[in-house]
This record gives sequence, structure tokens and C-alpha cells, in this order.
Amino acid sequence: MKKSEKKIDIREFARDSRDILRMIHRVRPTMLPCVFVSAALSAAFPFVNIVYGALILDHLLAGAGDVMLLVYWMVGLDLVLGLGSKLLTWVTKSEMLTTEGMADAEVAGKCLTMDYQQLEDPAVMAQKTLADQGSNGTGGIFSFAENLSKLAAQLLTILYALAAVSRLFVPAPVPPDAAAWVWALNQPWMAALMVAVTLAVPLACLPLNRMASQALLDLARINLDGNRRYGVFARIIWDYQVGKDFRTYRLERMFLNKFRQSRDKAHKGYWHYIRKEGALRALVAALNLLSVLAAYVFVGLKAIAGLITVGTVSMQVGAVTALAGAIREAMAYLAELDMQRQYLKNYSAFLDLPSAKYNGTLPVEKRSDGEFQLEFRDVSFRYPNQAQWSLRHVSCRLPKAGRLAVVGPNGAGKTTFIKLLCRLYDPTEGEILLNGIDIRKYDYREYLSILSVVFQDFRLFSMPLGENVAAGADVAADKVWDCLERAGIRERAEQLEKGLDTSLYQKGQGGVDLSGGEAQKVAIARALYKDAPLVILDEPTAALDPVSEYEVYSRFGEMVENRTSVYISHRMSSCRFCDLVYVFDGGAIVQQGRHEALLEDKKGLYAQLWQAQAEYYKDKE
Repeated sequence: MKKSEKKIDIREFARDSRDILRMIHRVRPTMLPCVFVSAALSAAFPFVNIVYGALILDHLLAGAGDVMLLVYWMVGLDLVLGLGSKLLTWVTKSEMLTTEGMADAEVAGKCLTMDYQQLEDPAVMAQKTLADQGSNGTGGIFSFAENLSKLAAQLLTILYALAAVSRLFVPAPVPPDAAAWVWALNQPWMAALMVAVTLAVPLACLPLNRMASQALLDLARINLDGNRRYGVFARIIWDYQVGKDFRTYRLERMFLNKFRQSRDKAHKGYWHYIRKEGALRALVAALNLLSVLAAYVFVGLKAIAGLITVGTVSMQVGAVTALAGAIREAMAYLAELDMQRQYLKNYSAFLDLPSAKYNGTLPVEKRSDGEFQLEFRDVSFRYPNQAQWSLRHVSCRLPKAGRLAVVGPNGAGKTTFIKLLCRLYDPTEGEILLNGIDIRKYDYREYLSILSVVFQDFRLFSMPLGENVAAGADVAADKVWDCLERAGIRERAEQLEKGLDTSLYQKGQGGVDLSGGEAQKVAIARALYKDAPLVILDEPTAALDPVSEYEVYSRFGEMVENRTSVYISHRMSSCRFCDLVYVFDGGAIVQQGRHEALLEDKKGLYAQLWQAQAEYYKDKE
């Protein structure tokens, strides 16, 4: 461990803690007041018995007649403070849990709204993993707030205890012939020395507490990749959808070994932390015990010398014990908070990640005729941290209200072309225009409103069928049924017991599984429901049987009427009904034209792809 890690950077701690408290106040303004009021009550509760117990004892020994009045006051205050403290503790924990849930939602919201290119960036995803640790578990907001409440309670306990111990600073009458040590004990500076020792030892132990807490933070950093792998393997093993592959290929031994290796690696680091943390905590406890014993000796000697009453002895012993314990615990909580604010610093840093791409302000023109002209003008692109260009000097215009097919071998740049068209990424060079205006100048949500997309790796969700098609909770049932009809999946949907309210997949209660082809048709229905002027279908029939494929293609004209449509497909037959075909290879458009014209160029890539697929089907016959 570095030397700088053994002590708390007060300025950094104060700055980060201030930012975290502001964030907590923004998320849940009522939480912090509950924390501090609860801390004040819980800290005051023990001192009722310490102070009133001493007074009652002195009154009993003096034979005073108002002892019961003191008892009533003590019992009454115990009842009020005890019940109030318990109630506020319950309310405060509820507030903490609510705040942590809202913080988790902020991380989820950031993941859902951040730029797609950031979502694909491994460095950003590593930061997201750290943010998860900063919003859950040991480093979470709940733990931070809980330790903050405990620290506040201990600081208040220190103030209460110092107020009680202050009686030791008041000199008592001493006979002229008293021994020198009695005179020395009666001096205020001796009481000050005792308090200083009681305070100094826990303060001196702060670096040890810091080292113990730092060990856990180091463990999280070291095990970042291992913990992530452990979680991934755990989820895969419990995922019924991969169960077929496990059993068919007998993968269980390999995955169990990997699962155990990642688990054992994580546990090895954890047990190392436990041993180190335990040794440090034991050393701290021993040093604090010595300081408490020194204070007890001081109070005992004053009692033997007759400088304080029996009741005062009782109160001072209780106050000194509380003081030493509060200082010790405060130092421990301070070290814990320092560790946790580093977790939560990652959380805040993730939430504060700036957008990687420019978001314009122009609204997209509202048109009912589908006259949207999209143009690539000398566009080149390469992915972040990649040297190879995925697209190079692409210039083309999409047919307005027409049908475009995009074909080519794997790795030719087709998917990248679509990602840029959807503005999931911005071009590295060149520009993409919508009706003559760079799409970066449009409001991003406005621009997305004109796109309906079915990606090759589309996802349906374990939610009701109607919500999957409508892509939201507001479902227009008639429109959903119409889209299901046009996508060729209505008959299957009508067979479901709950119709549009049927949950998809077994992750939902009473959910049903769809075949690959059925799911693809639902995804097409979702694209149709959006009713956007530009429809993009990436391998729209890859999971369909030939009959279903023919039915879908025969309906495409009706589906995309008065819309610009783009089809990416490895099935060359999809090109026959398109107005224009772009042939990609090596990140560039190497051919373009109609299907018939491209076939005439026997040496061209399109003809080769067509012939290769035709020969494949001939061989099968």
C-alpha cells in the first residue's frame, strides 16, 4: 500500500463528501434531516442514565427526600428518547433504502440514455461496474448514510461526554496537610491530560482504521474483472435459454470449472482481506483499551483521595467509557466513510459522464408524404481505439419513399452503415444529411422519431405482448392487432390465453416462449407500430421458414408504402423487389443499381453472391 493511502486526505474527503451529500439531497431531500435528528436522539439516550444515575446515587447517600422525582425524570426521559430514537431509526432506514433504490434507478437511467458508442466502450463499462459497487453493498448509499448517521451520533456522544467529564476540571477543597499526589490530582491540568490521552490514542489509530478499510477497497479493485466473470457465469448457469447448449455439448464441466475458478479467486482475495483487517482491528482495540484503563485509574485515584463523590465517580466512569468508545467508533466510521466515498465517487463520475456526441436543436420537419432525403457525403468511419477503417469514402443517396437493399459479405460494413444512419455513432469523416441538413444539427430524439428499426440482434422483453409491440405502457390495442396482422403473427397472438396481456418468456409470470420466427414477426410489428417514415430491417427474415419469408416479403410493399425502407440481408432474393441495391465490400460501396442490371455484370460481386447462393440451393435440391 502506498504511504499516501495510509492517511485521509482531509480536503479530498471534504470535497467528495460534500458532493455526495448534495447528490443525496437531490435524490431524496428528506433523508439527511432524518439521519441527523435520529443521531442526536440515539446519542443523548445513554447520558440520561449516566447523569441521573449519578444524581440519584448522591441523593441516596446524602439522605435527600427528592430521589423519586429524579427517578421519574429519568424514566420519563428514557421513555421519550427511547421511543423517539426507535421510531426515527425505522424512518431513517426506510429513507436510506428509498434513496439507494432511487440511486440505482439513476445508474440504470444513465445506461439507457447514454450514447450507444459509450455503451460499447469497455472502459466505460468498467466504470459502470465500479458505479454498481458505488450504489450497492458495502460501498453503497445505504451503507454511506448509515455510517454517516453513526458518525454523527458518535460525534454528539463525544460532546455530551465532554460536558459530563468537565466536572473533573473543577478543583475540590483539599486539606492543607494532603499528600502531594492529592494536590496534583486536584489540578485542572491533570484532568486535561487525562482527556487528551483519551482523545489522542483513537486519533493515533486512525491510520490503522484507514488501512483496514482501504484493504476492502483494494480488494474490489483487484477483483473487478474476477467479480464480473463470477457474476456472468452465475447468470449463464441459471439461464434456461442456454440449457439446450449445455446438455447437447456437455458444457457443464467446463462452465463449472470456470465458475469455481472465478469464485475461488474472489474468495482467496477476500480471506486475505479478512486476516489483514482482523489483525489491524485487534491492534486498534488493544490500544484503545489502554487509554480507557488510564482514565479509570485517574478517576479511581480521585475517588480514593475524596476529591469526588461516589455519584460523580459513577458518572465519570460512564462518561469516560462513552467518550473513549465514541472516539474509537468515530475514527472507525470516518475511515469507513472515506472508503465508501471513493466507491460513491465512481458512482458520481459515471453519472457525470458527458455525452460523446453533439446533440443539435433543430426539429425534424413533419411530413406526411414520406419525402425524407437521406444522403451520405464522403463518409468514413472507424470505431474508437481501432486503427482499421470500417467505412471509407461512402457517398450515396437513399431513394425517397423507395426500397433499398444493402448486401455484401460479412465484415463489408453493412451494419456500420446502419449504425451511422441511426446515429448510434457519428462519422469520423464526412457528413450524413437529412433533407440537406447535417443530422447532427437535429435534436437527437427528433431524428430518432423518423426511424423504425428491426436489428438482427433485436430483443423482445419479458413484458406483455402489447407493450412489446407498442414499445411502452400506453397500448393502442386496435393498432397493435393491425400491426400483428400485417406482420403475419396475429393468428398466433389470438391463440394466447391473455391475448395482448400475455407476458413473453418464462421470466414473466405465466409467460410464453416464442419461436425465433415468431419473435422476429413481433419485432417487425413493433417497427410498424411506430409508423415512422424510414424503416430499417436488418436480416428481417433470417429466422423465418421459406413460406413465412414469402408471406412477409409479399406484404412488404403494403408495410412500407410511402416510406423509405432499407433492407440488409444475406438472402439475395430480397433484392428482387427493391428499387435500388447497394453492394458493400471492404467498407465501400463497390456496386449499385437494380437487381436485373447488377446481374448483367457477370464479374461483379453482386452476380457472384447471387450465383453462389443459387448454386447452394441447387446442390440442396
